[in-house]
Amino acid sequence: MKGRTSILPFLAIEALALLVLVVVVAHSRSLAEVLVLSRKGLLPAFAPDEPFYILARSLLMVLALQVGFAFRDLYRWSVVTRPQLVVVRLVEAAGMVLVGLPLLHYALGALDRNLEADGALARLQIHPMLVLAATGAAFLVAYGLRMRWPRWARRAGLAERVLLTGRGPAMDLLEEELRRRHDPGVELVGWLDEAEGAAPHHQRLGTPAEAPAVVRAHAVQRLVVAPGTAIPSEALLAVRLEDVRISDASAWFEQMTGRLPLETLNDPGLLLVPQSVGMAYVVARRMLDVGLAALGLLLALPLMLLVALVIRLETRGPVLYRQERVGRNGRSFTLAKFRSMRADAEARSGPVWAGADDPRITRTGRWLRKLRIDEIPQLWSVIRNDMSLVGPRPERPYFVRDLERQVPNYGQRHVVKPGVTGWAQINYSYGNSIDDAFIKLQYDLYYVKHRSLALDIAILLRTVKVVVLQQGAV
Repeated sequence: MKGRTSILPFLAIEALALLVLVVVVAHSRSLAEVLVLSRKGLLPAFAPDEPFYILARSLLMVLALQVGFAFRDLYRWSVVTRPQLVVVRLVEAAGMVLVGLPLLHYALGALDRNLEADGALARLQIHPMLVLAATGAAFLVAYGLRMRWPRWARRAGLAERVLLTGRGPAMDLLEEELRRRHDPGVELVGWLDEAEGAAPHHQRLGTPAEAPAVVRAHAVQRLVVAPGTAIPSEALLAVRLEDVRISDASAWFEQMTGRLPLETLNDPGLLLVPQSVGMAYVVARRMLDVGLAALGLLLALPLMLLVALVIRLETRGPVLYRQERVGRNGRSFTLAKFRSMRADAEARSGPVWAGADDPRITRTGRWLRKLRIDEIPQLWSVIRNDMSLVGPRPERPYFVRDLERQVPNYGQRHVVKPGVTGWAQINYSYGNSIDDAFIKLQYDLYYVKHRSLALDIAILLRTVKVVVLQQGAV
């Protein structure tokens, strides 16, 4: 979908602009000698001037810059459209590059010596002065592009012109999402709706039957149709012959947001969605689970011993907190976490959701939760095959029974194994209410519907970012 991939042209243009910039900086000594100085050798040599190494070093730095930008969400339009936030994020990304690139250069030098590569890898190193200069210039270029891109994208016709057809909660939610996202890759042209009962704030351009004429008059590229909207078949055919994409509102919302729309949760047809995956995926996923979980437990062993000691010194009670959770196909299992609350936390209240500033949390527990260290023992549940690294968050039976009564099709999330991390955890902040559970279910069912090894790996990588930046669910 063009609205989802509108960042790709921006990414490519920024990469090209940064490459030109860094190449010029890498050539700064040679350019100065050619254009300003009459004698060569007056300026110190910062790096070899062979064209191959100049290009390779420049590509390496552009990659480092764009990884830093991506890590700070500078390719999300919800960030890009807020200038003050862009400045802060660019400063943070530049700091990451100024720290990370010298470390990479050190690693390249050490690897060159160990492999006896005769300086082939060492030539990829960029002089610290050039790194500083290029990062500063890249900051200005990146900021300028982000401030100008939305206007340029529309003028260049890169924005997909979208026409909404019909009415109802699904369309209202879709319009709200479009306006909230500020995606310059999507331009909302207007609405097609019957005159009677049309919303006054909508820019109504005609009736659904007039779709072909409106599409031609406004150069529409995508027609989004609300559930239950009646459009004559000859009108749809005429629209399709105009090379216009025709999308169902629910499917388009799903593609754009990464979660299932509200009306889908009430649809009995959701139960008919195929849940089977290939055996290759099952085997590869299990190998990934066991390998990464075992490695994680091994590397975290010293930290786990230290955490256990601190917990015992601060409060009485067990180091680990064991709790019954609901797993795949509704079967219960015992999950272990480092105890972050008082041992008698639910003695009087009974089962209750934990809050972000829950008074039952101990001082040590607050740090354990903030850094996600309390989750480490769950890796043992992954090895035991009760959980996976990626999947819906496992809930307690008490809450599951309550949510199944209030949230339609809540049990659908149990067709896959629960996970240490998941699509909902990295896309939605901490919540402890029915409304929060409702939204998280939309993300969980999107994962159930679209799960794949590529999506699992993407979730794991984004989880690293969430932990490092202390974002997402508690």
